[in-house]
Amino acid sequence: MPATCLVEWRPWSGAAFEEARAGRVPVLLSLGPHWCPGTAQMMRSAYADPAVAEFVRNRFVPVRVDPDARPDIGERYSLGGWPTTAFLTPEGEILGGETYATPQRMRELLPRVADAFAAQRDDLAGRRSVTAPHPVVPPGAEPDPHVDGWLADRLRAEFDPQHGGFGAGPKRVHAAALEIASQRARAGEDTFSGIFDRTLDAMAWGGLYDHEGGGIFRYCARRDWTEPATEKLLDVNAAALGLFLAGAGADYRERAAGVIDYVRRTLRNPATGGLFASQRGDPAYYGAAEDDREVRGAPPPVDRTVYADASASMARALARAAGALEDASLLESAVEAIEHVVAGTYERGGGIAHRAGDGSGVRGLLADQVRASAALLDLYVLTEREAYIDVAQELMQFAVRRLWDVAGGGGFLDRAHAPDDAGLLRVPVRPFTANCEAACVLVRLARITGQSSYRERALAALASQTPVAPAHGVDAAHYALALRALEGTVPGGG
Repeated sequence: MPATCLVEWRPWSGAAFEEARAGRVPVLLSLGPHWCPGTAQMMRSAYADPAVAEFVRNRFVPVRVDPDARPDIGERYSLGGWPTTAFLTPEGEILGGETYATPQRMRELLPRVADAFAAQRDDLAGRRSVTAPHPVVPPGAEPDPHVDGWLADRLRAEFDPQHGGFGAGPKRVHAAALEIASQRARAGEDTFSGIFDRTLDAMAWGGLYDHEGGGIFRYCARRDWTEPATEKLLDVNAAALGLFLAGAGADYRERAAGVIDYVRRTLRNPATGGLFASQRGDPAYYGAAEDDREVRGAPPPVDRTVYADASASMARALARAAGALEDASLLESAVEAIEHVVAGTYERGGGIAHRAGDGSGVRGLLADQVRASAALLDLYVLTEREAYIDVAQELMQFAVRRLWDVAGGGGFLDRAHAPDDAGLLRVPVRPFTANCEAACVLVRLARITGQSSYRERALAALASQTPVAPAHGVDAAHYALALRALEGTVPGGG
């Protein structure tokens, strides 16, 4: 946290909400990841303003959360982007909020919120969220095989033939959608060859790729793949690396090598093999001329936290690259990355934790169990080490025991719930992408172990997402990939 920040932040905890109840004041929740320039700017400006800090001290309990560290909180409390500035009751219910706010805006907003809360405090006391964000799965529900064809039509309709990518707005890496396009292209559908190749060209030679330092930026603000948001995230680079490896030609291999070089140079801990989460965006740094070092200054800071889900995604990409680029050291890096996560956080019967290294942080998130299992299965295939299949089974069995949505009729919840959960953490969330990925992992386990129960669970997990799949647009490709894995039309799945 920058030294100029004057607010004394509390971590998300029951103690913070108890402090708010005892003081009969609302909670100010600041949500923003380490890589977000706007979050850092608010700490240096709005929360460094003496008047703002004084008002927060007297009329609020301030809580700071990095949504990379607590994606379960970020999922429930994001108000449209980062940073999020949310005002909560002492029970954790949302009163209101917005995203980035200047010091002047905070000086105006804080008194209004505090006074409104004081006037309505008795009416708001004890209010709880009771509406689940997903429909109950009816008995006997099955995956919808028509989603694959629907998605093909959607990809054709949303493809930008002029610039590549999907839609007429900002452009980002739609890895699952492009994987479907690649599969259809390999099956002889020429339309999808154009979609895949044109988009991969845009990713490789447009503004998304850092042509000087290597690696992929988070997204581009303009339709023509310019004006990149210059933060670099480990999982985004993992997705891009996988796509470059799927492209035909030496030029794409060169881009894949550029991503790998960036990750090894900037996001890898050589002492442990752990993979760091992200590097902060800095438009001034990346916009400076290559030889203008005085203007550019030091590179943006790296968040040296190791998160299980992102590390597993990059481990899978590195393992794939080892074969494609004929570089055994990449397989070694993949092994080190996933073993750093599993060895550092795994508890028998308790799954793995989200953050590796210090033993702290949230445990039992679905995405961590699923993505680590997928990486372990990849490594099992490549190395034939039985320990990898054993741990993958254990992680998915933990997910079935602790995260299966019995009350909602099926599918996995995003987190293991506890009686003392505060606010919206009490509300069950059945995440779309993680359930689709879980179905892929379970199909692979069924094939490797011969246990049909894994396939039955995969069918139920995917069926839980059938009602919401179309709402995800081209990202419904995650559902289509799981369908194809269940049908055996693609090898491996996941």
